[in-house]
Amino acid sequence: MMLALSSMRPAVRSACFLVCLLCSAAILAAAGKPSPPFPHARLNVANGCLVESVYFYDQFLERFGGDAWVRVLQWGAREDDEVVAGHAVAVFEFKDQLWAWDVNYGFFPLDLPPAQREDVEKVSPLVLVKYPRITPRYPLYLFDFPQQPADNPPAAEPQDVDSDLRDASVVAEKLARHRPVNLVQFSYLEGGMSKWSAAVVFLFHGKYCIYSPAKGTVPFRAQGSVKNLRLIQECLRRIHPGAFALQPLP
Repeated sequence: MMLALSSMRPAVRSACFLVCLLCSAAILAAAGKPSPPFPHARLNVANGCLVESVYFYDQFLERFGGDAWVRVLQWGAREDDEVVAGHAVAVFEFKDQLWAWDVNYGFFPLDLPPAQREDVEKVSPLVLVKYPRITPRYPLYLFDFPQQPADNPPAAEPQDVDSDLRDASVVAEKLARHRPVNLVQFSYLEGGMSKWSAAVVFLFHGKYCIYSPAKGTVPFRAQGSVKNLRLIQECLRRIHPGAFALQPLP
């Protein structure tokens, strides 16, 4: 005769609950969905694959130390006959196993010996299998150089503010823990209408990067300070043609 779980003694209920958890883990593993190696909370911002991967990179090194191995794998892409935006994921080694973390898919192990972790040509196909319609263009590893955290970093805005400002401020606050950032606002024209938005300027892998929620992250080869408004405006106008009224946010 089967007993209801609520009628069992506490110790028995606890044991049964543990067995259920173990069974669930076994089912996930059998289904090819291993448990995440550790917890990670995403930024949850629009068009954020690169900044999400940079944030993962930062968090991984914070958690496991500067000698831990992690890279950001980035590629351009072509879908069927159209050139589309590329993508970025984090690739890392943990307990003698290579893993990837993708903002779209979470954690998944890579079937490759850690000794071959630097070989992008072998690593990238194991990640790109998640995107069968995509033809990758120039996959490459990105990693950061030591930088000083931002002075007086911006704070993340609450959920009820304008979505562009909220997303940009979240990215600015998190990335500022490891590098200088500049949170700015600007206006641009779209369909004859003036629109307002926000963006984050930061450096990664020696590239001058600008994240805007509408367009994602665009890296430039420009050299200069993240506080250089003239340089920022030149770059922004390549992302949002006609961008104007640029100014830093507190």
